[in-house]
Amino acid sequence: MPRHPVAAAVALALLATATPTTSAHAQERAATIREVVREFPTYPFGDPDPIPNVGRIYPYFRFDGFSTTSRPQKWKVIELENDYIKVIILPEIGGKIWAAIEKRTSRPYIYFNHVVKFRDIAMRGPWTSGGIEANYGIIGHTPNVSTPVDYVVRRNADGSVSAITGALDLLTNTNWRLETRLAPDQAYFTTSSTWHNGSGVEQPYYTWMTAGIPTAGNLRYVFPGTGWIGHDGEPGEWPRNTARGRDVSAYEANDFGPYKSYHVVGGAGEFFGAFWNNQNFGMARVAPRDEKPGQKIWIWGLSRQGMIWEDLLTDTDGQYSELQSGRLFNQSAEGSTYTPFKHRGFTPHLTDRWTERWMPVVGTKGFVVASAAGALNVTTEGDRLIVALSPAERIADSLVVSVQGKVVRARRVVRAPLQVWADTMVVAGLQLRDVKVVLGDERLVYVGDPARSALDRPVATPSTFDWSSAYSVHLLGKELLRQREYDRARVLLDSALALSPHYVPALVDRAVLALRAMDDERAHLLTRTALSVDTYDGAANYYYGLANRRLNRLADARDGFEIATQSVEYRLAAYVELAKLSLAEHNERVADSYAQKALAMEPRDVGALGVRVVIARRRGNAPALVARIAALAAADPLSLHAVYERNRRAPTAMRPRALLESIRAELPEQRMLDLSAWFMEVGEQRAALEVLEGIGEHPEALYWRATIDTANAATLVRRANILSPRFVLPFRREVIAAVRAAASITPEAWQPIYYRALGEWHLGRIASAAQLFDRLDTLPVFAPFYAARAALPGRAVENQIADLQRAARLDPAEWRYGKRLVERLLAAQSLARAESVALDYARRFPASYILGVTLIRAQMASGHYADAERLLDTITIIPFEGSAEGHALFRETKLIRAVDDMRSGNANEARKRIAAAREWPERLGAGKPYAENLDERLEDWLGAEIDRRTGVNVAQAQETLARLGSWMAQVGKSSVPATTETRVMQAWRALPPR
Repeated sequence: MPRHPVAAAVALALLATATPTTSAHAQERAATIREVVREFPTYPFGDPDPIPNVGRIYPYFRFDGFSTTSRPQKWKVIELENDYIKVIILPEIGGKIWAAIEKRTSRPYIYFNHVVKFRDIAMRGPWTSGGIEANYGIIGHTPNVSTPVDYVVRRNADGSVSAITGALDLLTNTNWRLETRLAPDQAYFTTSSTWHNGSGVEQPYYTWMTAGIPTAGNLRYVFPGTGWIGHDGEPGEWPRNTARGRDVSAYEANDFGPYKSYHVVGGAGEFFGAFWNNQNFGMARVAPRDEKPGQKIWIWGLSRQGMIWEDLLTDTDGQYSELQSGRLFNQSAEGSTYTPFKHRGFTPHLTDRWTERWMPVVGTKGFVVASAAGALNVTTEGDRLIVALSPAERIADSLVVSVQGKVVRARRVVRAPLQVWADTMVVAGLQLRDVKVVLGDERLVYVGDPARSALDRPVATPSTFDWSSAYSVHLLGKELLRQREYDRARVLLDSALALSPHYVPALVDRAVLALRAMDDERAHLLTRTALSVDTYDGAANYYYGLANRRLNRLADARDGFEIATQSVEYRLAAYVELAKLSLAEHNERVADSYAQKALAMEPRDVGALGVRVVIARRRGNAPALVARIAALAAADPLSLHAVYERNRRAPTAMRPRALLESIRAELPEQRMLDLSAWFMEVGEQRAALEVLEGIGEHPEALYWRATIDTANAATLVRRANILSPRFVLPFRREVIAAVRAAASITPEAWQPIYYRALGEWHLGRIASAAQLFDRLDTLPVFAPFYAARAALPGRAVENQIADLQRAARLDPAEWRYGKRLVERLLAAQSLARAESVALDYARRFPASYILGVTLIRAQMASGHYADAERLLDTITIIPFEGSAEGHALFRETKLIRAVDDMRSGNANEARKRIAAAREWPERLGAGKPYAENLDERLEDWLGAEIDRRTGVNVAQAQETLARLGSWMAQVGKSSVPATTETRVMQAWRALPPR
């Protein structure tokens, strides 16, 4: 203990708050893992959208049904536990780490939501707050976030336990795996991500880990950095907001403005976290900065605009905030393109891996640095220096404190995890910037001088940068390509090539788009042109090889891949493709050589490991086969290929069923189709067929089988044709090719043509899709067909209306056709018909707030604001993130009705309605922002006009109107399209003179 009496008292106080009863030398019990079923109050989601939504979420579909009442529901739960912490995972809700609890205090250090309350937040709709959510793909709240994922649990040889969750992301055709591991002797758990792009082409690259934490308890964020950037790359200050005069690292200091997204930059730390000062308790996340440089804080607005989400997302656990870690510096929105913080692409056949640690911090009254060893707080009070350590691992190390390079204290620290150590020393003239603390062999290091960790990375693009050059236009196109905005990307890439026809990067990226659209000849031409400029360009050679492989020009394919191996970026991808090509040609010796070259670069590459498994099977080498299957399963514990190979010794009738039953994720047939595609690439038609047979009676599988089992093709196609097309959304090139072939086998059937139309649309071939849709005319007796055709770009409004009317007649129980029909009728200015349809559907589906809002829009468009007002005064809307439409409709209705009051000579009632327009009824799905973020100029203007017209407060009215003069003039210029402002002003000016 320190000799100074005051210092001793401080240290004792710290120890008293957090010293566990466990001895530093006690033996921990083994870590445990178990699968159980727990009941949670649940607000379920449902009502999947049967209408194909070709675009950013295709081939997925949305859910639009959200319950306002809870019911008990049993969920499968994985629990990992040791002496210090407990971790809860829900594999049926995206594999989310639902909570992490520090056991001595029973406090969650990762937000524990005791209800499952789905709300419309994610790209497919449902999402729940709290826990830790892993995101991989194109954007946050990815498609798998609320649906079941695959998983396995295991006990490891070192005494630790693991739960591995994962899924196939259909948007990028990439596989992600997340291992959550807990050791017996550590007060943290690790999350180890493995993300593999086996698609063969570059994919979008987005991955962020999102951890929820409670906000109550005098929360402070601990994030190293000197600034922040937003989603659009806009810069800000951190942690001091100079304009506000606040330290915004304190949660409560963010009581201004709307939602906050602080991507903190400018610091070289390998940790971040938070501390609840009222509880003397915190959490830290630790990871090497080269693996996870991105660090973000998300805060719902502290006004009612954000705080309404507390009740929308939980019942008992209060508001939350999010701490997020990413591979990039920010979650780039489109505007970020014009800053240094661009989007990234995922190189073909690349596997990315990273590991993070998540730990509680106890009894240190805050912390300034964290590592795997634990969290350290260093503070000063005058000449007193106070050091406190919350260990996350067993500590038996020296701790050295230096001031201005001179050692002022050296102690041996022996502590168990979460057994706090503290010391206080007196140093004359003490300045925190002069302090350095080192634990052991730099297991944990604190340097007080902020300049030692400050960074100088640029955050703005030069003002003189030329955005019109071929390079720049290509860059803009590539940015869109990496956001899956393929149609827009195509225009810009073609523009870049118009400026510079032989600009190699643009030629290559345009070839990637051609490959995606199954236009392999064009991809071949583009890459060949690129090679005529630079024969050694790695990307050009790789995609030249891929185009030729698809065109069955195998010698040229091999040539492209061989030269691509000389490029570091494409070497691994080229080796894997050469191994698969050689295996397809039944040259096992060469295939094995290339697979081993790939494995020398990436020892756990699942593509190369899979090639070696097939080679061993073909050669009949049973010992090698067993070993190689084990290696594949070790690299990917959720490997469906490994399951298939293990099941080959089972009776033939058992194999397909066993494979399908091993999949726990949503849409299991898609994992089977993915494996079939891989088998076809390596020349394993029999295996591919067996996997397809295992899918059973599914149209995509049957059509594909028909291209392999040609003797039974007609029977298979006819079986596919009689199956329901609901939620059958072809997107794979193999399936699209199969439905093309099926159309010629059964020309009388509409189903293959419909599926092909969806596939062509997905590939960006709108004209071809339109021709196929029109060819079917009114033959299909399937309502989603007509709703899909109505949404096809370029379709005439009258044809859209006819299609939606037919869909509505075919399926009167589906509300979406009515909603879409009303929207098209409004677009056609058929206002009376739109209101009539909207009223009919609202009466038939009285519980649907979506149809209620649709009716309100139709009533307002028809000028029936009184009817809209009556509905708005009673409707309850379940919002989506950022939604404010309900309030906007309410506001406009109240203001128009105020003008109606003036037409009736009732100024007092008009003023009441203007006052009501300033209100924010939260049942409409939006909370009131801070006053500084409100725009009530329209209310001010209308109130002043009423006062002037009625002779009340005329001077003040004139002053208000003068103040708003420039704004009124600007509104007058923006009448197309019409806005609330223009509509209210036009209504006012239509009043008869007094």
